[in-house]
Amino acid sequence: MILDRGVCSIYSMTNTAAPGNMPVDGLVPKYQSWYGELAFETSPGTIGAQEGISVANRIRIVQNRAVTNHDVAIIDGVQYDVVRAYHGVDDENGQPISDLTLERLVQAYDIS
Repeated sequence: MILDRGVCSIYSMTNTAAPGNMPVDGLVPKYQSWYGELAFETSPGTIGAQEGISVANRIRIVQNRAVTNHDVAIIDGVQYDVVRAYHGVDDENGQPISDLTLERLVQAYDIS
């Protein structure tokens, strides 16, 4: 698969509050890669043991095993929660890939 749809930025969620202040969730850069779009269903389905998750997008990126579920992916300024990360090999060219299943975030996080 050719990864030519655009650039996807992956962020980790962390506490960005100053020491002694109330916790504040924020995003810290983790990884950036070109991506390709995969086919997906728009109706809620089952992802592993998680039922009823409405998938907003499925993408393929160059493999990075540090990308896990509950990281945040940003594509064209829209933030998505990574609900599933599959690390494997592309059937077409044998290159290592990571397939991410994404759910659109209702509330956007601040980026550090």
